[in-house]
Amino acid sequence: MIDLKVLGTITRSHGLKGAFKVNIYAAGVQPLETEEPVFIQLQGGPVPFFVEECSAASHNIWTMKIEDVDTLEHAERFVGNDILIEEARFIGIKTDATEELIGFVVTDFEKGEIGSVVGILETAQHPVLEIEKDDKLILVPWVDAIVKNIDNEKRSIKIEAPDGLIDLYING
Repeated sequence: MIDLKVLGTITRSHGLKGAFKVNIYAAGVQPLETEEPVFIQLQGGPVPFFVEECSAASHNIWTMKIEDVDTLEHAERFVGNDILIEEARFIGIKTDATEELIGFVVTDFEKGEIGSVVGILETAQHPVLEIEKDDKLILVPWVDAIVKNIDNEKRSIKIEAPDGLIDLYING
């Protein structure tokens, strides 16, 4: 049996030819390829469909069209349902962002040591590290594009923060 994981939720139809918008919950997953299988959670369970088109409208909104859904009315029937994909498709950090990371020292490739983890915020898209430095709180998303290495023995995390993210919190 295939292990499935929720990729996101169909939020609305898009256009007249059966496409829809999907709110993506998973960081680090690239838009799906043509003819790649997806599963839509319907009343009887996950039903397989094949991707006809898929593109990222933003980092967490995709436009998707699946085979055999060719009208606005047909696409509307799927609104509100979850889309699942094979769990193996999720590339990512193998360590979860849990309370066990509290106390880990966080180092940015460019800025050097930025502080210690004091908490984990859970959001719909991904966890967020709360890092304290000089009585200031720095929030860093727990996503592959930023978190590059976790060393449990040294209790350290290496990140590559986007330009300006750390300065935003330190300089106000």
